[in-house]
Amino acid sequence: MYRYYSLKISRIMFLILLLTNVFLYNWMTQPYKGEYKQIIGDSFSEEYDKLDSLFVTSINYTLPIIEVAFTSQGYTGKDLTFSTLLNDKVKDPINILKFQLPILAQVDLKKVSANNIQNNDAQTNPPSNNNVNLFDTNAQSDKNTSQTQGEEEKPVLKNIDNSKPYLLIYHTHTMEAYAATEKNKYIARYGYDRTDDLNYTVAKVADYLTEYLRKEGIPVLHDKTINDYNYDKSYVNSFATVSKILKEYPSIKAAIDLHRDGYGAVMKPGVETIPVLSNLPNQDFRKKYVMEINGEKVARVSFIIGSRRTPEMQQDWRKNYEFAKRISDKLNELYPGLSLGVQVKPYSEYNQHLLEKSILIELGSNYNTLEEAIATTKYLAKAISEVIKQQQDFGQ
Repeated sequence: MYRYYSLKISRIMFLILLLTNVFLYNWMTQPYKGEYKQIIGDSFSEEYDKLDSLFVTSINYTLPIIEVAFTSQGYTGKDLTFSTLLNDKVKDPINILKFQLPILAQVDLKKVSANNIQNNDAQTNPPSNNNVNLFDTNAQSDKNTSQTQGEEEKPVLKNIDNSKPYLLIYHTHTMEAYAATEKNKYIARYGYDRTDDLNYTVAKVADYLTEYLRKEGIPVLHDKTINDYNYDKSYVNSFATVSKILKEYPSIKAAIDLHRDGYGAVMKPGVETIPVLSNLPNQDFRKKYVMEINGEKVARVSFIIGSRRTPEMQQDWRKNYEFAKRISDKLNELYPGLSLGVQVKPYSEYNQHLLEKSILIELGSNYNTLEEAIATTKYLAKAISEVIKQQQDFGQ
């Protein structure tokens, strides 16, 4: 009888605490509603940056699953979002233990220095022939490049000083790949639509983007470190990678984290297949990311900005937004419809606080082919180069 009533009282107290927190949240955010309506065309919210930590802390300790999910989505501080309760990426058995034992969740998400992260990453990431030297700007993936876009003529590079790069291109999700074709066959590994053979991933697309940018006179460093062997630690790993590069190359003023979007699963791990694109289940998603320019199918582009900032970051996300918006607008000015616009995510920073001109670009999706993604790079490079050349710090 005692146990019965104790359990009932505990459940009632939990519900009271949860309802109290919801009430406090609504009360504290009321003054900030409608404050940022001047940003046209994007829907986002910034009220969490202005909240006292009472509500956030209470929810994190009451429902530790919310806090545990942060690192897989690029959150490096304490925040909350109920959408993480439905996060299908939190499948690690260790994480399940964290959900049940709050103290484990708190210890795992303590902020650590970049050096400690780097040391831990050396144990987490297995060795691979595709993990390119951190500062090798011209290295390929050590595969037969004739398999990938063999007929594609790469641009002739201008004589520019790449020892002092202005732009960094890197990948938090280096193994994100595209739909296989007869020309570009691969077998998915490390999850759906992913592979550590960088000839078929966003890293290969960035090889072309890098060379087209250099042709336009932009000094670029392309880093192909694989940051997503442990997917849940991808943003932690890329934070360490980028931090180290910025110390080594202080000339870098802008950064692009190149991804591709995704829906469902196209390439199943361990299965060799050539998907029929017209038979994929969500044809609207396929149509969203493909268009034609001069009779050639190309992948469309989306820009992502994380507006979340903790007080210690002391960096205004609007500067990142402005840089992304300029490129997006220029892309649509030159090639109407190629950019899908800029999305602002209020619960993430995506490591964009490291540079005021750091942005995330999704070039196509897993419903695109590698050929379509590569075909976009010459157009994207043109827009990026024109925007960069207008920056006051370019050429200094």
